[in-house]
Amino acid sequence: MSRRWRLFIGFLGVVLMGVMAVVPAKAQTDLTRADTKRDTMLPAYDVAKEVKIQGTIQKVEVSDTDGPPGTHILVQTASGVVDAHLGVGAASKPQYLGIAAGQSVSVIGMMQTLGGTNVLLARVLTTPNHIFVLRNEHGIPVRATPRGSTAAKALQKGL
Repeated sequence: MSRRWRLFIGFLGVVLMGVMAVVPAKAQTDLTRADTKRDTMLPAYDVAKEVKIQGTIQKVEVSDTDGPPGTHILVQTASGVVDAHLGVGAASKPQYLGIAAGQSVSVIGMMQTLGGTNVLLARVLTTPNHIFVLRNEHGIPVRATPRGSTAAKALQKGL
């Protein structure tokens, strides 16, 4: 093998090693930026910031336009009306939860400003007859199987 050929292969090896060192560093920087962007978009749930409200449901609404989509209850408390977000999906529907205007409830959750409005992200809803865990301690919605669904019937039969 000629001397020029060996020098070329050596030079090519050095260039490849340099590229291999730069690509992971660049990818790690991009990943860090993506994580930062994602964290600023999602509200962080903090159990230490939880509050408990008690009052009477003024209104139950399922909304896709005002604030976060899903089921909201407006609760009249001693200090004013609080918009509590119960979640999205069948497990948070008023029929499943058995809630209606005029009912006394207590809600544990964290206040969050979403879409320019203050909303209580409800984690635990207590009605006179039931206690519903709507989110886990990280704020992630807990999905339940609605009563009367095919899956619920299958579970009752032991399938």
